[in-house]
Parts: sequence; structure tokens; C-alpha cells
Amino acid sequence: MGPRHGKELPVKGPVLSAEFHSTHTILHTDGLLPPTINTLGKCMTLRFDIHGNSAYEEVTRNDILTTIRIAATSVACEANDPDGTRAPVHVMSTSPQRRSKPHSRIRQVGDTAVEIPTVHMRDIRKLDKMFSTSNEPSITVRQQAILVNCDPVRAVIMRDCCFVFLPDGTDSLIAHLKSNFKLHIADASAFEFAALEAILATICCIFSTQCKQVIPLGRSALEKMTKDESMSELESLRSIKNSMSVLESQLGGMRRLLMTLLENEADLHMMYLTKLCEDPKLAQDLFYIDTEDVESILELYLQEIFSSQTRVALMAQNIVNTESIVMLKLDSKRNFLLSVDLSLTLLGTLIAMPTFIVGAFGMNLNSHIQDTEYVFWVVFALCGLFILVGYVVVVKYLKQQGINMSWTY
Repeated sequence: MGPRHGKELPVKGPVLSAEFHSTHTILHTDGLLPPTINTLGKCMTLRFDIHGNSAYEEVTRNDILTTIRIAATSVACEANDPDGTRAPVHVMSTSPQRRSKPHSRIRQVGDTAVEIPTVHMRDIRKLDKMFSTSNEPSITVRQQAILVNCDPVRAVIMRDCCFVFLPDGTDSLIAHLKSNFKLHIADASAFEFAALEAILATICCIFSTQCKQVIPLGRSALEKMTKDESMSELESLRSIKNSMSVLESQLGGMRRLLMTLLENEADLHMMYLTKLCEDPKLAQDLFYIDTEDVESILELYLQEIFSSQTRVALMAQNIVNTESIVMLKLDSKRNFLLSVDLSLTLLGTLIAMPTFIVGAFGMNLNSHIQDTEYVFWVVFALCGLFILVGYVVVVKYLKQQGINMSWTY
């Protein structure tokens, strides 16, 4: 493991120097992403420099860890006291002496020491999808590194470079990353904020694209369902609803992440990697750093995420409402069929009772009733009248009990 609580261990493993970059950069002849090959624990990454230029590199987790530790060690050495011993890297919150921040939120923090944690292999390992125990997005701040684990972007941001781990089939992701890095690199006050904003912009763009793909499909399926064109749309709507649930879960995770990060006073100050490198003494009291820049970036993309989440939530609610309407229609059809079935059953019962009388007259026993004139028509009329009156009486009784026997649908 790496250095822990101010103890410096000797750095082992290769260093990502200029020579390493020149020998390990793999570019396809047509400019596209080469196939992802995992040899000796290496994974394909896209490395951005402070000018926004990108190059493909195969690196190991140990390479990334070593690079971060060297950057953190160089900053810590500059903050050493005159006798050559390292000063502890921690933050003391001095609220009475804290500089006022008119444009950023003021949080109440007690007089406690906030240590800047060093990066460890377990932090880098969490960026690997194979070792990730949860899909919950996270942004972890360490000494001279910001670890971003927000599916589908997993990156390590440093003060002078950024490594983005590339999964398979990420051509569109790469295009978004390259354009966003070029777009935000010129206006950012520090490279780490340009990289963070480019990554957040890429994630928001991906979520927005997914919303534009899923929402029209859901709306079309809802229109077909309301028109009763085909009940097979229920299966297609179920698939769309599942996609929306996944998207809504991802958006909710990103929103929780940004809100938690905005409320974490220590992490906001520790994200100023460039300032801490230029003036290592700021590590003794990070709360002198104004966090307006990083807060404005996080708040901007928090609103963007909230907007996309609202769109998906409204569409999901429309699907739920439409499903309720469809179920009501199905219940109405079922009740109609039950009414028809009950009516026919009642008629069958009423007809069966006179049939008993007809059967009695049809027996071979001589009753002499057949000799009586017009007796056939009298019996037939009485049987028909019994059926008609019985049906009307039963229907009226059931209606009084709240059971509608109407065949109107």
C-alpha cells in the first residue's frame, strides 16, 4: 500500500515520464481507438495534457498510483520546514481568521484538523469496473489527484494531466471527451477544473442523448396504447420503462454525488490541486482558498442533471398513469364480459325451469290434459311469461344491489 498518515514509503514501480509516454502511446493509422488489449494488467486509457491534447496509452494501475504519489511527494517536499523534516499535510479550520467569501456559500466548520488523505491502490482499483462493488457514482479527492468514478466515465485527474479509462465500444464517449476538453481548457482557471468540467459535461451530454432516445419511444408507445391499437405495446412499454428506471437511477446517483460534494467543505478546498502545488503552504490551512470556481461548476451541472432527471421522472410518471388507464379499460372490458355471462346464465336458468314442466307433459303417462282445448297455448304463454317476468325481476334486484346488468360498453 501507499504512504499513510504522513509516513513516506519508497516509491516502487515505473514512472510515467516523457519517455514512457513516447514508447507506450498506441495510435491507430486511421485515428480511431485501437482494440482494447489487457496485457500484463494494462488497460487502455486516453491521456489529456494541459493543452487539451489527447493520446492513447496502455498503463497499469501501479503506473497511475506511482505517478500520483510522485506528484504528491513533490508538493509535500516543497512544504518541508527549514530543518528538512516534512510538515504534516492537514488542514486546520480557523473560522475566526477565515477570509470572507462573498460569492460562495459559507459553511460552519469547527476547529478540527482535516487531513488530506493519500491515494492508495484500493482507490485506483475502485475505478476498475471488475472490482467495483456498486454502480453508485463517486468523486474522491486525494493528494494531488481527483478520482472520478461516474459510469461510463472513470478517470484520474491531476494538476497537469488526466487519464480516462476506456471500456469497449466507447467511440462516441471519446468524441465527446475530446471536444469538451478543447472547449473548456481555455476558460478554466486550472487544468483540474477544466478536466472536471469536461467530464461532467460529457456525462450530462450522454444522459441527455439517452433521454432523447428513450422519451420519444415511450411517448409513441403511450399513444398507441391509448388508441387501443395493439395490446402487444405493453411488452414494448415494459422494456422502455426498464430503460427509464436505469437512466433515472443513474441521474439520481449523479445528483446525490454533486449535492454531497457541494456540502463537503474539505473536499471542495482539496480539489485546488494547482494552487496547492504552486503554494504548498496552503495545505496548512486550506480554508483560505476561495471555492467559488469549483462550486459554480458543480452547481451548473447539478442543475443540468436535475433537469434531465425531471424529464425522465415526468415521462416515467406518464407511463404509470397510462398503465393505470389501460388497466381501468381492461377492467371495464372484463366487467362487460361478466355482465354478458351473468345475463346468459340467468336466461339459461329461467328457461330450464319451464323445460321441467314441458318434460312432464311429454311423459308417456296419460294425464288427459292433452284433451283440453288450447291448453298447449296456455302452458306456452305461462312459460314465456315466467321467463320474461323472472328476468326483469332478477335484473331489477341486482341493480338495487349495485350490479349493472346492462350490455352497453
